[in-house]
Amino acid sequence: MNATTPPSLVINVVDTGDTVLFRVRGELDLRTGPRLDRALTPFHGRCCELDLAEVPFTDSTGVNLLVRHHRNAVRAGGSLRLVSVTRPVLRVLRLTGTDALLLPGDGPPGEPGGS
Repeated sequence: MNATTPPSLVINVVDTGDTVLFRVRGELDLRTGPRLDRALTPFHGRCCELDLAEVPFTDSTGVNLLVRHHRNAVRAGGSLRLVSVTRPVLRVLRLTGTDALLLPGDGPPGEPGGS
């Protein structure tokens, strides 16, 4: 990848009727965040889960995006929670204090070495 090619973010959406699962692969940052933003927006009134097991990196842009969509989902009568995250993403969530807002219960089931 050269300096002019933006990093890719792949989003696979699985709508089971009750829940919408977003499987995300790639880095979540300033350059890729708008793609996830566009994918999440139509589903604010639904129960949404994000699988970030293949997201090796997020920055403050990604964290802000997740918090904003969580709040918008709650306002619209839906929900947004993370069901799996990588250690680097979990570290950022913990450092920013957003892990309690975005992660269910005792933490992400997909955390390596976690519950």
